[in-house]
Amino acid sequence: MFPLIFFLSTLHPESLSFAEAAPSHGGRSVPFFRLRGWRPYQETVGQKPVPSKPDPFANNTCLWGNPLQPPTKGAPQTFLEECPKWVIRTTDEVWNLGAEGRNQSMERYFHPNFTSHYSFGRSYTGIEALKETVASTIKAFPDLRIYVSDCFCIGNDVDGYKTVMPDVLIGTNLGESSYGPPTNRSFAYGGIAVTYVNKNPETGEWQYVAEWIQHDELSLVAQLGIDLSKVSLPQSHAERNPGCDINRPSWGWEGRGHEETKSAETSTAQVPGVDPDDKLPLGKALVKAMDSLISNHVNCWDFDAWSTAMKPFWVPDLIYDTNWTPYPGVLGNSSGLRAWFDREHIPYNLAFRNCTFSQMIFAGDNLTATTTTYGIAYWQADFARIPHTGKPARIRIFDFYKIDPESKKIAYNWMLLDLPHLMLQAGHRVLPKPRLREGWVAPPRAMDGIPAPISSLVTREAAELAKKVVYGGLMSDWISGEFKCEGLWRDDMIWYGPVGIGMATSCSEYHEHFLKPLRGAFAGTTLEVDVFTCEGPYCGVHGKFVGEHVGDWLGLKATGKQVNLRFGMHYHVDVVRMEIVESWAIFDIPDAFNQMGVNLFDRIIE
Repeated sequence: MFPLIFFLSTLHPESLSFAEAAPSHGGRSVPFFRLRGWRPYQETVGQKPVPSKPDPFANNTCLWGNPLQPPTKGAPQTFLEECPKWVIRTTDEVWNLGAEGRNQSMERYFHPNFTSHYSFGRSYTGIEALKETVASTIKAFPDLRIYVSDCFCIGNDVDGYKTVMPDVLIGTNLGESSYGPPTNRSFAYGGIAVTYVNKNPETGEWQYVAEWIQHDELSLVAQLGIDLSKVSLPQSHAERNPGCDINRPSWGWEGRGHEETKSAETSTAQVPGVDPDDKLPLGKALVKAMDSLISNHVNCWDFDAWSTAMKPFWVPDLIYDTNWTPYPGVLGNSSGLRAWFDREHIPYNLAFRNCTFSQMIFAGDNLTATTTTYGIAYWQADFARIPHTGKPARIRIFDFYKIDPESKKIAYNWMLLDLPHLMLQAGHRVLPKPRLREGWVAPPRAMDGIPAPISSLVTREAAELAKKVVYGGLMSDWISGEFKCEGLWRDDMIWYGPVGIGMATSCSEYHEHFLKPLRGAFAGTTLEVDVFTCEGPYCGVHGKFVGEHVGDWLGLKATGKQVNLRFGMHYHVDVVRMEIVESWAIFDIPDAFNQMGVNLFDRIIE
């Protein structure tokens, strides 16, 4: 599963040099491994020498007394068909979705006591160690691609599943690492990962419990040009299992480490203002209780009273991350309740007093939550220096939340308003008029509740199916360049885009008026995902679309600049037909334009 945990992580940078031509040693033949710096095994393992003469016969039949096959007869295998796809998808999610999305996937799909066994007989345990390993790998090899060659599983729902995944890793050493400066050399090498997977009884999620990985590390080192004769190798080696035992954990393992998750779930009952019978996951329970104070304007103008009411739901150093503006102290990214109160809360309530909020989607799990909403209010004061109209205004909004698993409070809130829509309502068209209808959104076309979904009526299985479909859509629409409608978007799909792009009522409109111009305008694109959460058939994804501006986009000619387009998208998925029914999207277009050298706020003045 995680193949780049090779012995290079233990090398000392000062001992490295990069190989040129191999020395001849006076014309004498030199064994390859000796030339590359390898010593006889007993020279490298310190206090644990390996016998120079192996046993004449290693009788492995003693393993027959262990459960080599899943021991529970007739156990259900509901995950067996899905298992290989799950392994491939979770591998892709960890390596393809950027830092935040990567960490979220690891927290979701790896047991808290996950253990990795790798080269030189070494191992580590825990999610934090896994995150550090993956982060250091990406730092050293930012263009890394893992190509899965095959994948298969054996097991059942009672005993768990064992998986086998051969792969090929391709990339370039472009970044500084613990073993020295970048070599700027490319590599391609293969290997195999064996994992044990079991279901977390508290969350119902299938999770990796352990892995055993072997990869062609010598090939990697040779391709990077590292001279092993100058390298201090790890002073350890693999050892056989004691007592002729098999690798552990194994079939039927019942792990520990669920207590944190269980505590998160049971703590829902202690969230003030939430009915435990609603069966909300912790993320939704926190946001629902907190948001009721916002929407009901409780202690709206008194910071001391307002902050006292808010403190039960937020960590002290919370991050509130909203729209870019060119004005100091107006919206933007801030930390703590006081800054949020001054920069966004008060200005919004002055402009849109007694605003009525209509949530269309409200989804989440124990550690994340998201909403997409529109508000309606009389516009009574300027907002972000956009002149008020004294007339009713409609404000599109999204929110994404991350929950701190230790304090079980909200740690990060990404919020975004469709500011070009407000500018348009104030009489200022700052973006070219699109061909599609703009400024219009509607709730999901389903009787799933408003907001959708109702937590007690949806299943975890539906969320998994929805996430699979949305992930496929993200990869197809935004990354691979192989856009397709059939098998991904339903024939009667609707995409509610922001002002400047508009609402597409068919897949062809979606492609012609949104994806095609976007792809033509940006090259070398990647996605960096902060939050990817699903509940039932509804999903939300927040992050940044990154690329070089090489073509016209929304009336702005190519600038050659690197642009981070912040996005928030919500999806309604038909989990029977495995197709996207509709999607809602808001982008921070003023921020993207600012990165390209244009201030859309100046167009209001002009």
